Amino acid sequence: MSLKHVWIVFSKEIKDMARDKRTLISNILIPIILMPLVFTLMGGGISKMEKDIVENVTVALSQASDTPEIRDLVADIFSDNPNIKILDPVADPVEAVRNDRIRFVLDVEKDFAEKMNQGKPFHITVTFDQTDTKSGGSYGIITNAIEQYAQKVTEDRLTKMNIDVSILRPIEILNEDASPEKGGGNLMLMMILPMLATILIAVGGIPAATDLVAGEKERGTFEPLLTTQANRMSILFGKYLAVTLFAIICVVAQLIGVFIGNIVSPTFLTMGVPGADLKFHIPTLALLLTILITVTLGMVFAGLQLAVSTYARSFKEAQTYMSFLMLIAMLPAYATMIMQPDDVKLFMFFIPLLNAIASLKLVLGNTINYSYLGIALVSSLVYVFISLILAASMFKKEKVLFRS
Repeated sequence: MSLKHVWIVFSKEIKDMARDKRTLISNILIPIILMPLVFTLMGGGISKMEKDIVENVTVALSQASDTPEIRDLVADIFSDNPNIKILDPVADPVEAVRNDRIRFVLDVEKDFAEKMNQGKPFHITVTFDQTDTKSGGSYGIITNAIEQYAQKVTEDRLTKMNIDVSILRPIEILNEDASPEKGGGNLMLMMILPMLATILIAVGGIPAATDLVAGEKERGTFEPLLTTQANRMSILFGKYLAVTLFAIICVVAQLIGVFIGNIVSPTFLTMGVPGADLKFHIPTLALLLTILITVTLGMVFAGLQLAVSTYARSFKEAQTYMSFLMLIAMLPAYATMIMQPDDVKLFMFFIPLLNAIASLKLVLGNTINYSYLGIALVSSLVYVFISLILAASMFKKEKVLFRS
């Protein structure tokens, strides 16, 4: 293998890809535009829904509970919650809730005042739609207001009986956050970035790999290339580096889109949590190891994609085979999407794709384990070697190169 010939093949393929405007637009430009658009739409939608859940809580009494005493009771219960709006009574609570005319309908026992005077409990029935996201989200606001009122009544009763109200609180819970420092706002990023990065690095080279061998076979330019001074391994390695570089560029384009999207809609990645922020404190060595693991994953799939493209008779056949590689990449990425750094297991660092996902989750969660990262890198290098051997074996077989 000649490094000079490798460079010639590599530079020639890069120039060809740079001239292909459709590939550049679909794999590089569109992700940069699409991610900010997704962040804006989804982030705006989430913020709007959260605001609606908290600020637009509508409550009405059932017609059977529409008495002056009950209206005064309800007004007293929600007096400290200006976001809860009390509307006119409704005749059919279920119909009103289902048609989204009202979010909650309360039905209070008519003899509640008598029971309160006797120190007995009374019932308040809350009718709402559990399948509606807004109703489900607001339900806690309603029940908390009722529980706070009940606690206030209980404390008043104890005070009148000269009993210390602290008797109701034998235990007080104090919170102590044990999460890694500077990692509180990275939850959404830990879910999205490993999934996007691994899928894109695994499938980003597919357009290039499909065109560089199967496409050349179809155009009739592959056989003349094999007759040049460059031997087959030089040709293979030049194309291999071009596919790997293209996959890396696709990931970088997507990350640029994520970065711009976070600027446009900063509440999306922090899930709208007040005070949360994307914060990183990643040691240089850990960051370097993670980048190398991700790059080697791209190299593994570049070798597999070139092997498949070499085996295929035509561009269309290669695309069919590549769809299975896409499925292989997507399944573990989606399966581990909600996994947190504490859920990562040692065996994952020995398995391709999972090792890159697990490594990204560790560093994004500020949980650095150099032993795990080292295992992931070594295992990735082994898989790179295996994929290269597979691609080289395909390049050496005449019956594969020229099969029809």
